[in-house]
Amino acid sequence: MEDYPEIPAFKAPTGASRTRRRRVVVRVLGLVAVLGLVLGALVLWGAGQGLSMPDWLRDRIETRIERNLGGMQISFGDVEMVVNRGWRPRVRLRDVILTDEQGLAVARLSDAQASLAMRPLLRGKLQAKSISLSGAFATLRRDTQGNLSLALGDDSAAVNDAANLPQLIDEGDKLFLLPALSALVSIEMDALTLRYEDAQKQRAWTLDGGHLQLDRAGDDLRLAAGFALLTGSDQVSTVEMNYASRIGRTNADFGILVQDIAAQDIAAQNVALAWLDVLRAPISGALRGSVDAAGALGPLSATLQIGAGVLQPTDATPPVPFNGARSYFTYRPAEQVLDFDELYVSSGWGTGVAEGQAYLGLGAGGLDELIGQFTLSNMSINPDGLYETPLNLTSATADFRLELSPFRMSLGQLHVTQQDSHLQMSGDLSADRDGWILSLDGHTDSLTPERLLALWPERAAPKPRKWVDENVAGGSVSDIDMALRIRPGQKPNVYLDFDYLDATIRFLKTQPPITGASGQASLLDGRFVATATAGQVVADIGGGLEVSGTSFIIPDVDVKPATPAVVRVQGQGTVTSILSLLDRPPLSVLKDTPFPADLAQGWAQVTGTVALPLKPKTPFEDFEFHLAGQIEAVQSSLLVPDHTVRADRLRLTGDHTQIVVEGAGRIDRLPVDVRWRQPIGSGGQKGSRLEGQVELSPLLVDTFGIGLPKDSVSGQGTGRFALDLKPGEPPALTVASDLRGIGLNLSALNWSKPPAEKGVLELTGVLGGQTRIDRLTLQAAGLSATGSVLNRPGGGLDRAALDRVQLHDWLDVSVELVGHGNAAPDLNILNGTLDMRRASFDSGRGGGGGGASASQPRQMDVTLSRLQVTDTLALTDFSGRFDLAGGLSGPFSGRVNNQTRVSGQVAPRGGRSAVRIQSNDAGGVIRAAGLLTKAHGGNFDLSLLPSSRAGQFDGTLRITDTKVREAPAIAALLNAVSVVGLLDELSGQGIQFSEVDAKFRLTPSEVTVYESSAIGPSIGLSMDGTADLRTNRLRMQGVISPIYMLNQIGTVVGRKGEGMIGFNYTLTGVADSPRVQVNPLSVLTPGPLRNILRGRPPPVDENAPPPRITLPQANEDGAGSGR
Repeated sequence: MEDYPEIPAFKAPTGASRTRRRRVVVRVLGLVAVLGLVLGALVLWGAGQGLSMPDWLRDRIETRIERNLGGMQISFGDVEMVVNRGWRPRVRLRDVILTDEQGLAVARLSDAQASLAMRPLLRGKLQAKSISLSGAFATLRRDTQGNLSLALGDDSAAVNDAANLPQLIDEGDKLFLLPALSALVSIEMDALTLRYEDAQKQRAWTLDGGHLQLDRAGDDLRLAAGFALLTGSDQVSTVEMNYASRIGRTNADFGILVQDIAAQDIAAQNVALAWLDVLRAPISGALRGSVDAAGALGPLSATLQIGAGVLQPTDATPPVPFNGARSYFTYRPAEQVLDFDELYVSSGWGTGVAEGQAYLGLGAGGLDELIGQFTLSNMSINPDGLYETPLNLTSATADFRLELSPFRMSLGQLHVTQQDSHLQMSGDLSADRDGWILSLDGHTDSLTPERLLALWPERAAPKPRKWVDENVAGGSVSDIDMALRIRPGQKPNVYLDFDYLDATIRFLKTQPPITGASGQASLLDGRFVATATAGQVVADIGGGLEVSGTSFIIPDVDVKPATPAVVRVQGQGTVTSILSLLDRPPLSVLKDTPFPADLAQGWAQVTGTVALPLKPKTPFEDFEFHLAGQIEAVQSSLLVPDHTVRADRLRLTGDHTQIVVEGAGRIDRLPVDVRWRQPIGSGGQKGSRLEGQVELSPLLVDTFGIGLPKDSVSGQGTGRFALDLKPGEPPALTVASDLRGIGLNLSALNWSKPPAEKGVLELTGVLGGQTRIDRLTLQAAGLSATGSVLNRPGGGLDRAALDRVQLHDWLDVSVELVGHGNAAPDLNILNGTLDMRRASFDSGRGGGGGGASASQPRQMDVTLSRLQVTDTLALTDFSGRFDLAGGLSGPFSGRVNNQTRVSGQVAPRGGRSAVRIQSNDAGGVIRAAGLLTKAHGGNFDLSLLPSSRAGQFDGTLRITDTKVREAPAIAALLNAVSVVGLLDELSGQGIQFSEVDAKFRLTPSEVTVYESSAIGPSIGLSMDGTADLRTNRLRMQGVISPIYMLNQIGTVVGRKGEGMIGFNYTLTGVADSPRVQVNPLSVLTPGPLRNILRGRPPPVDENAPPPRITLPQANEDGAGSGR
């Protein structure tokens, strides 16, 4: 057992001490000879039986023995003598103690026996034939220089010493040359205790219960011994030894058998076994060897069976368990080489068989290092439990260096050949107080992905390994560098880099794999990166997407919870292929749109990153991605229904909330700057939006078939638009513009907006098979319009309903346009007011007098609540149907100031409208117009022609067969001329007028009567002057001719309505009670001379001749043909 005693330093023996020790040996042997003489004297006395010597004889024997011990003393207990059958005497001494001159015990024996050789005895010589000793205790010591000494006791002086064990045995051989021992053939010792103290190792062992048998056959000696090694445990450890030599020769053969001896105990015995010192395990086995004539050790063969134990270089090192080992080797001391025929190890770190050589590097303290070259086979490796399934290697070669103190194993090279692949590895294994330190580097030229995974420990960077296992298949892996670092208290650190070729790699579980993939992968400091330098992803539709430069990254393989993996995407391919990939779950970017993945053609280049947790069934909310790219030569006939969208280049961006495509392009030929945004994720709105800036020009009208009249839009401006695209719904459109740069024209209303003038255009609607504008707002150049537009299926105007159209201060109506395919639309004014005083309509001059453009409205139905003619004259409940070809013309009807119905006709004149009004109730018209309160009957015919000034009309009036009652101005006039009968007639049934004619100018503020007349049987009147419409004041003059039936001869030489006898008059003041002045002398003046006595009439505008208007015959109720 290892008890680590305090072992005194051993001194090399001097010449005097060697002589003294030889004397001791001789005297001990003399003791044996004396025992023989004593035995001879007692032969006859006790033949055949055991006799106890009497005390006097015991004392004489003791004295006789001491006499031959040269000063040494002996003491013993009982003395017995036995003469066996065959007359072979045997003597026994019990409790023998032999001391030297100083009283130091030289030997102690519990029992000593000797038998005599009979043949010498017959010749008179007493010689021992065999000696049997029992209870001996011997101490074998080795000093720090390796010298050996043997003492027969614990504290006894050494009885022999030598430089090595063979020399020590050789010294014993010389005893057999002594005459007293020449007949000795055997020495047997039992109950032997041997203590072995090694000052070099500072250790000691005690072997107990020993048995030793020394046999001599001539000059051949054979020694056999067996001991039990005291270990302090229940385990029984035994040692058996044999030694064969010839007397006088040092060379010998020996063998040793051990059973369950601790590895450290065996390792301490020889440098060839020192490498076992790192084990804590029982060893059984055999060693056979020899020593030469010089005492040097010859080749040593060993067979060792190592039981279950641990690899533990120091007590502080965490043990590495192993199940067992065996070794067959030969030690060649001359070369300091160990030849291993087999070294088999089975442990938690692996199993395997090795053969080869190990070169011992010796130092002052013994074995310092061991350099080995081994061939390995049938290996199953699992260092520190890194693999769930051990790594199996069929064959390998290894060069290594093993240093024992401190423990360090350096692997210079490990070459593994496996399935046509070659793996080169190197590294170091050492240990300290905290644990094992492993550094392992490897390289191989080519592997399959499956073989790479077999070499990659499951516990070393398990996340990237799992990713490779689940996502890389086929192809080959080449130029592989790997490293493994294990430090106490730290997770294993793995470095790995390799190239892959023609592999199939799945970067995202929801996407098709990369096929034909080539690239590199690396694992460094916990960061795993796999980058593709070639390969493509074949989309469901659209072909392959080249993904050179795409990489998969796990930023930190050790962080818990796991950091999201990052996929950096670089790809180029068709737009269809990219959209097909983006439309896969969980992104599904087109799920809430009406579009398929092949909605556009073109070529796209994209880059981006995707961050996703490394866990199964990752919900979309845990994804995070960003992408950017550009799309070239884009074309789509689905993005805007019934139109083709084209762009030379568009920008693509996106993240986990939206996908955006934007840039400049064209819808058909229409320039646009667009941005398409598709929200994604559960929180995003359904559908997508196409928005941007569009050119507003005639091209827009043509592109979308809006149905506006030709030339109604000119110039070029821009507008902002948005198109909301939702599944199952037509695209929803909004447009807004300030109309800068756009010219607008409505020739029917003689309205236009100059391009430089700003305005407001806003509309919302839907596009599709039947485009419609749900809300239209237009404000520009005095025009304000709101309403809606509906196109026909396939394009073209169906119906436009403008709820309110306001133009300057003269138009406030509701308008409806009704399309007729390629023909001009109809224009219907449904309600509202029109002020003719300020109105301006197209005269048709642009049409060449022959007709309008095919896109201009040709017909207009009008229904107005009020048509204002003058400040005091309006037509209410107005309706009409007008032809717009060549200008506004057509019949109408209405009520004068909401009273008497009239009919009329409108005709174009100088860019404005001329009007003719007729009624079969002239009195009603006069009453409604506020001219007379009581006028009745008759026909009414009024023509109004636009004058040269805006808001002014030149008119003619003709009334026939009407009666007038209670007319203040006429009454005052008749009273002035004292025509009593006419006054009575005026106040009674009324004065009958057969004809009333007038020529006048109508302005917003006054009426200028150039000439007028009213004639009847009773009276004739002429009048000219002005009437202020704002103050209702008159400034009139004329002639009144009573009894006009007889007096009308004056018409030949005077004005119409004036007779030969007449009175000049004037009317001034308020129309309801005018001031009348009559010149009575004028009655004496003939008609031609009467004008001398009155003022000049108002001048006539020669530029405004009365229009020639032909109206259809009025209905009986006085209404025209207009509605």
